Amino acid sequence: MARGKDLTTEAEIDAAMERARNAPPLPHALSGEYKSELDAIVLHLDSGRRLLIPREELQGLESATQDQIAHIEIFGGLDIAWPDLDLDHYLPSLLEGQFGSDQWMQSLERRRVAA
Repeated sequence: MARGKDLTTEAEIDAAMERARNAPPLPHALSGEYKSELDAIVLHLDSGRRLLIPREELQGLESATQDQIAHIEIFGGLDIAWPDLDLDHYLPSLLEGQFGSDQWMQSLERRRVAA
């Protein structure tokens, strides 16, 4: 088979696998809850920490009812789902402050600047 410029070499694959083996483990969500008094989502992580995110910052929750927001399911510790809304967020992205698409994040930033 001819090798093209876009093929990954065995050495590159080995290096990527070594980086993955040495990477710190990702935190996993154990549970999530909606705190209506704070209007925020609280994710309880296996590290003992909690991640609190204001509801209006999470794309897809801006016009949801309290019952829809409160129905949170966790899959594999990394997928945070609101099944009533057909909405999912990825925990590593949330931990990095990415609460939606790039366009959504830009609109959040514009709202922060205007406030």
